[in-house]
Amino acid sequence: MCSKYLDELYDSTFESVYEALVEMVRKDPRWALQQIRGILKSLYVRQGNDWSGRGVVSDTGIDASIAAHESILADLASRPDLDS
Repeated sequence: MCSKYLDELYDSTFESVYEALVEMVRKDPRWALQQIRGILKSLYVRQGNDWSGRGVVSDTGIDASIAAHESILADLASRPDLDS
């Protein structure tokens, strides 16, 4: 698979997931924190459940989604108003 395509897919997936999470945090930070942690757990399980060989395209999307969630969690960790 073309590396350029996978890089673009990763970037666009990361950006769209990150923007959606930022909006979720803006609306209700405490609820968003709980949701992001739950979704992240699910994404890690999905990442590890590749017994059927989903392929590099799906793996790239999952990896980008995990990175966006982790990035938001890191941002939230610095907020004193949240019990992160």
